[in-house]
Amino acid sequence: MEITANERELLAEMRKSIQEFLDDGEGSPKVREYLASVVEDDSLLLIYLKGRKYRVKNAWETLKRNAEVRFNDYPEVFPEYPPEILYSLQKKGVGGILKARDEFGRRVICVNSAEVNPDEVSIEQVTAISTHSADRLLMDEDAMTNGVVYVQNNDGIGWKHIKHYTLPVMLRALNIFWYSYPIKVGGVYQMNCPSYSRYIIAIIKPFLSKKLKERVSFNIYFILFCMKFNVPDKPWY
Repeated sequence: MEITANERELLAEMRKSIQEFLDDGEGSPKVREYLASVVEDDSLLLIYLKGRKYRVKNAWETLKRNAEVRFNDYPEVFPEYPPEILYSLQKKGVGGILKARDEFGRRVICVNSAEVNPDEVSIEQVTAISTHSADRLLMDEDAMTNGVVYVQNNDGIGWKHIKHYTLPVMLRALNIFWYSYPIKVGGVYQMNCPSYSRYIIAIIKPFLSKKLKERVSFNIYFILFCMKFNVPDKPWY
């Protein structure tokens, strides 16, 4: 891995922020242990720097937040190994990174949410699979360079699915996937939403940042833009 002179300077600044945090005795033991283990990991630190457009403060805060949600706030959705249910979902073709890209060259992740039976797969298991997938995306140079868009097809979901999207569950997803990963998310498209899902949207919308509000779209119909992206190229897990 070739590192430019400018990147070396930014890496030094980021290491300084991590070391100051450690020297001040801040954070839980597990968070401190994790940050101490990555302070000299150029490849990982560069992932966060690139994902946050080389803004050291933002990159450092994202890395610290990732450690906090992983070890302090939501350890139940960061298992050492992905849930076993993952393999049955793979066979169903629940989600995938699609063959086509959007007009900006970003990879498109598509998920058919109705294929997940909430009587068999808990929301915690779904979130654990998603964190596993996000960790893998961090190592995907294509996705980290060009960014991704997320398309969720909700055709066929009912109240048995919707009722699990409580405010704590949605805030957990927001805190993990928006604030603690340096992945460039160009858009989040929720398609074929049931009419009553507007109440769920109303609950979470006040908690979305201005930038995220601009990038999230909820639609009753599966718009034509997404209909051409219907064949997964590879599993997104």
